[in-house]
Amino acid sequence: MHPRYAVLELLFTGPVEPIPTDRVPLTVAFEHESGRTRLVPGFWDGGDRYLARFTPEHEGRWTWATISDVDELSGVAGIIDVGGPVMGEHGPVRVAGTFHFAHDDGTPFRPVGATVYNWLHQPHGRFVETVASLVDAGFNKLRFLVFPQAGGYVEHFPELLPFARGSDGRYDISRPVIEFFRRLDDAVVLLQSRGIQADVLIFNAYDNGRFGLEGLTEAEDAAYLRYLAARLSAFPNVWWSLCNEFDILDRPTERWDAAGELLAAIDPHQHLRSIHNWVRFYNHNQPWVTHASIQLGQATEDFGRASLFRDAYLKPIVFDEIKYEGDIPERWGRLTGQELVHQFWIATVSGCYASHGESFALGGGSLHIVEGGRLTGQSPARLGFLRGLLDNVNGVGLDPIDNWWDAGFVAGIPRGIYFQYLGRSAPETWTFRLPQDGMGIELRAGDRFQVDVIDTWNMTVETVETIFELTDVDKNEAFAAGTNPVMLPAGEALALRIRRVS
Repeated sequence: MHPRYAVLELLFTGPVEPIPTDRVPLTVAFEHESGRTRLVPGFWDGGDRYLARFTPEHEGRWTWATISDVDELSGVAGIIDVGGPVMGEHGPVRVAGTFHFAHDDGTPFRPVGATVYNWLHQPHGRFVETVASLVDAGFNKLRFLVFPQAGGYVEHFPELLPFARGSDGRYDISRPVIEFFRRLDDAVVLLQSRGIQADVLIFNAYDNGRFGLEGLTEAEDAAYLRYLAARLSAFPNVWWSLCNEFDILDRPTERWDAAGELLAAIDPHQHLRSIHNWVRFYNHNQPWVTHASIQLGQATEDFGRASLFRDAYLKPIVFDEIKYEGDIPERWGRLTGQELVHQFWIATVSGCYASHGESFALGGGSLHIVEGGRLTGQSPARLGFLRGLLDNVNGVGLDPIDNWWDAGFVAGIPRGIYFQYLGRSAPETWTFRLPQDGMGIELRAGDRFQVDVIDTWNMTVETVETIFELTDVDKNEAFAAGTNPVMLPAGEALALRIRRVS
């Protein structure tokens, strides 16, 4: 019995001379007993090996058969019975509740991610150490490049490059280097085994002429995308990011649109898709974009900015670069740990998400966001603490409450749970008040709440003994008259968790 959400890999014997990547060597048609169908492209895996990978998202019996122009690969058929998933596996992450994420089985997913661009190209020890450090910190998503990074802070030349070179010296996209792509497979599998989503940055804006991979034609882009999607799509922890800082590359918007649309069309498992900007925003309203991956240094420096992107795109917003904790001269890499944690909390009460990065100068002249290794900053433990708080929320995600006007910047699930971030320097007291959602789920007189005081830096949660009962409720806000203010450790970085109780 094959587990639901587990990768099924079918091996076929075909021509020793590889079928070029601009052709799909075979397609496997899967059909569930309910009538659901899925067409899965196969790919060359060296020698006469051809593979097709499929992850069933439904239990029951599936039948399959191959389709190919090559006789050896055509007309092969089989049956597979699918049972329940292995413990802890919830399937691919999808968009949920317009602005949030959940696994295929409905389990909410709250990304607290990290960035290590050149992770795939590191020596084995550092490669593994990076993942262990992310797990220790409580991170559940990693952004990394497929193609090697060049330029400032890059510490070594990669052992493997993705494609063989032709007689003209250019890369021959029709001849992938199998050892390279098997290493990529292993990287995704390693992350999956540690509960981490693989946010795969497909194209590379950081070649700087060193490798020549930035000069692919549009047809070569398409061939590479088809091969990459065929190899990785079945892994349930994959996210696609078309490019990091796409606007560094001199390509027309229409070419990026075409690549994104192609990726959406050829990915049989329909993973999350995005594209990341430098200074010029991408139009995330494009239908192929599932969530907005944004770089904007000032978006989370103060309240009231981040949530505007939700209104603009009506999609999940992930600030994948809000600057990094580090000590380098560049303005993007010198946040203190306190500042980065502060910005994550602003993103949270704005109903958005963010990614971490660490840019302390290392002995060899590189940075953690380039080569990885052990995290040394002060923010990771605090961000893992934040993720734990979010994972305990019974609902798909936190949405801003009264985002039109409210100065309290409260996010939550109306009439259920609320978080209010008081900033890096809390007042001496807080008087109980909740804004109304204004969207149909209204607070009522008699509703009772308990308040937890969260120290976002010292990672403590203290419950206030008073039970607060709403007495004065109007169209826009609600109060618990007659209760004393909550005494706070003034000047600390605090948040409040306000939970409705029976």
